[in-house]
Amino acid sequence: MGLNPVRMLLLILMALGGLTGGYFIGKEVVPAPRSTESPAKPASQKALTPQETYEETPPENIVIVQNGILKRIDLPGLDAEIDLGNGVFAPVEALQSESPSDDAKTATPPEQPKTDQPTALLEQADPPVTKPQAPAIQQAKAVPSSIRSVRALPDNIAELQQSNRESLPAWQRHALPVTLSDKPMIVIVMDDVGLDRRRARMTTDLPGPLTIAFMAYAEDLERQTQQARQKGHELMLHVPMEPSSSTINPGPNVLLSGMPEDELLKNIHWSLDQVDGYVGINNHMGSRFTSDRASMQIVVNALKERGYLFLDSVTSGKTVAHDVARENGIPYAVRNVFLDHKDDLATIKTQLRRTEQIAKRTGVAIAIGHPRDNTIEALKEWLPNLAERGFQLVPISAVARISKPSE
Repeated sequence: MGLNPVRMLLLILMALGGLTGGYFIGKEVVPAPRSTESPAKPASQKALTPQETYEETPPENIVIVQNGILKRIDLPGLDAEIDLGNGVFAPVEALQSESPSDDAKTATPPEQPKTDQPTALLEQADPPVTKPQAPAIQQAKAVPSSIRSVRALPDNIAELQQSNRESLPAWQRHALPVTLSDKPMIVIVMDDVGLDRRRARMTTDLPGPLTIAFMAYAEDLERQTQQARQKGHELMLHVPMEPSSSTINPGPNVLLSGMPEDELLKNIHWSLDQVDGYVGINNHMGSRFTSDRASMQIVVNALKERGYLFLDSVTSGKTVAHDVARENGIPYAVRNVFLDHKDDLATIKTQLRRTEQIAKRTGVAIAIGHPRDNTIEALKEWLPNLAERGFQLVPISAVARISKPSE
């Protein structure tokens, strides 16, 4: 009995549909890292998914002072704040102190929380100075002149890019020009982008300017980064560096502490060559590597030669990465807050509030998040009204610092 031609055609079409669907799922939804030559990995290393980002609990509430020392600052508890509307929050104590009752005028004032006494993270800072508490409804203060004086990006960068683009270092050539206001600046860096293309598109669809750090070993980087830039975002490269745990695999061509210089240079140049149009790099993991001064010196030299900036993600309190960058005169920045160390919507919203707190206190806050559903949802709600709450969203190039003779 002969086969029915119609049935045969249907079977062929179904087979082709299955192959096409499988290819799309494997290519677009969860693509495998590109095959490359990379250092041998121990058999015990576990495979890392895009959702697993940190190898340890990172320091929180980090600020950087003029001499480059990292410090952790105490912030008022969010549960002790009152919602004044339109995204403005005030500490309960400050609100109550604005209109004291008659009894309160004669009573002994309660001891105020020591929110202005920073605790040194890497080394002991100068003794703190107690400052009076600001009024409850005070808006975020303007960016201090001390921060503007160490900004590495000139105010006329757009003009320079048009008139003398090729003579600029790579990070200034590819910087996203913004006109700065006097509002505190917030930078949102999205790490690990490019592995999951669906979430990468969701990330680039967010209002900007965001700073999007594409994973160095992601596939089709040229197309993905061009799309992100067309949506008004600034680009960085996310480079895998050695974590403290040897059981975690940060990805191919990882930078390892103690690696011979020629191998280390081969790996960092491999990452830097994967795409063009970005302003610099930050570390993917790297709690062990960024604590190794000699290894970081080799990487910073490579960045200096190519004209890139460095963002220290601060995955370890022992990091010296930003110090090495500062000492060698390349533009650098330091992460203040991790948004989604805990992948929970309520926690991410809390971290966004903490980002605002730091910006109010210091004039600048840099927060790092990842292309996760909860993070994207929280940012969709938080980003549109940021300017109304008294802040300016800027790319990382706008807040990059550079060492001065006085530092």
